Amino acid sequence: MFVGRPEELRRRERQAAALAAEIARLLTGIEALGVGPVMPAGGRLSGPGFIIVRTDRDRWSVRA
Repeated sequence: MFVGRPEELRRRERQAAALAAEIARLLTGIEALGVGPVMPAGGRLSGPGFIIVRTDRDRWSVRA
């Protein structure tokens, strides 16, 4: 959890929103390939030929 000044929190929230927009653009691009949908399930994102999972080190990983 973030601990710091409110200004820094707002800056990081704006940065997080920008990254989330990029992720949404990429997921839309994957679906536009026409080989299958991207679906959330059980804390994962599954797509055509891949699964995105959270690792035990608070990171995300792709299994293809």
